[in-house]
Amino acid sequence: MFWLILVPFIIVSLLLTAIVLLQEPKQSGLGEGLSGAGQQDFMTRGGTAGGLHRLTIYLGVIWGLLALALQVVPR
Repeated sequence: MFWLILVPFIIVSLLLTAIVLLQEPKQSGLGEGLSGAGQQDFMTRGGTAGGLHRLTIYLGVIWGLLALALQVVPR
């Protein structure tokens, strides 16, 4: 049972790494994101950037759930 969770965990880890590296950097820094100056950018993500952003969130959630499952399942 452990291996049935470990193999998808490794695959999702590699996919998540690749998707994060494919994303275009914002170049705005943490300060602008916290001040709310660029808040209109959050709602205007479309096209490939929006899809990569959503895919990153989904893969991150799946990765987290698999990580928790690896701790629960006996080896």
